[in-house]
Order: sequence, then C-alpha cells, then structure tokens
Amino acid sequence: MKRSFFISRNLSESSLLLNFLKDNEWEVHCQSLIEIEPVNFNIETETDWIFISSSNGARILLESYYPTINTKIGVVGAATGKTVKQFGFEPTFIGTPGDMEKVGAAFAKVLGHDSVLFVGADGGSEKLRNCLHANQVSFVPIYSTKLLTNQDLPITDVVYLTSPSNAEAYLSVNSLIGKTVIVIGNTTAEFLELKGIENILIPKSPKEEDVVELIKSL
Repeated sequence: MKRSFFISRNLSESSLLLNFLKDNEWEVHCQSLIEIEPVNFNIETETDWIFISSSNGARILLESYYPTINTKIGVVGAATGKTVKQFGFEPTFIGTPGDMEKVGAAFAKVLGHDSVLFVGADGGSEKLRNCLHANQVSFVPIYSTKLLTNQDLPITDVVYLTSPSNAEAYLSVNSLIGKTVIVIGNTTAEFLELKGIENILIPKSPKEEDVVELIKSL
C-alpha cells in the first residue's frame, strides 16, 4: 500500500522533494492553505535597514516601493533573497530559516545601532523583532493572510506544515492525531505544541534536501 504525504505548499514539477516522493512511490498532495492579500501601505520614515521575511513580502513591497540606494535589505531565506534580487536589489543579510530567535540574534550583531523597518503580514509573528531593541524597530503591515478553511483535504500518513497559518487552516479541517507531523521551523512547531500536538519533526533546515533526509529516516 502506498504511503501518503501532504504538504501545505504548491510544489513545482522540478521540486527535489516532489520527485523524491514520486520516485519512492508516495502518494503526494500539495496544497497551500492560505491566501495572501496585499493591503494598502505607506512608508514615510526612512530607516537604515528594511527587513523582509518572505518571498510574498518581498514581491508585494518592491512592486510599489523603491528603497533608497543607502537602505540595506535583510531577508530570511535564500528564496526571499532571490525575489529581492529579481527587483534589482542585493540583500546585505540573509538569515537561515527555521529558528527565528537565532536569525534575530545574528541580525542584531549585523544591525548594531542602526534602525530597521520590518514589513510583513498583519498580525504575523513578532519573534524576530523582539530580539532587537524596541527603539530601533518599526513595522508596517503590507499584506494579510487569509486562512482557506473550506478545503477538502486528504487524510495522509505524513503531514508537512509550512507555517503557523497553514497549520491553523489544516487543523480547522483535519486532525493530526496519529499522523507523522513535519514542520518548517520552530515557530510552526510552537504553534502546534500549544494545540496539544506532540512528537513534531523539524528538518535540519527548510531546504528540500534536508526535508528529504528527514523523510528517509521515517
């Protein structure tokens, strides 16, 4: 009988993870459980840094706002950095996804006494910002996250949840009891732990090759 796998993200045909699962005869279901909706925003104050934590945030920001030549850009993850580069900017700081407190500590050393503007989801996690001195930090919401809670989701052996919002949407439809649960990082793991979910697996990094290595160990 085929093992089954659900991931709360759409995967391209070239995805290393998708091809590994198919090659090993997993039944694969890929489906994002959130919808990103840009909101009107206005950035009035010039800061030394702008920090962007997602590819969606980078795209929404840079489609309508052009940072000054002296503004440094910090991001979380290579994918976000790639999106920033597509708009003609070079990130000065790229944090490794997974543990936002570690990213915050690393960024604090680079930031020094500079000021930083965070942009992102309205009501999103403040964990990274909380690693910095409050008088250095400002925040502008540039999008909202809508949970898609009316989805007909398959029951699978393994569930890979890629954000707290996706986890919340999944739990509104299906139970995680008896499932092997993989998450993308500590923030999603902590959300699920508050919901009583135990034995959560976290890959060494969100890179697909590290997710594959974790799946091989199951």
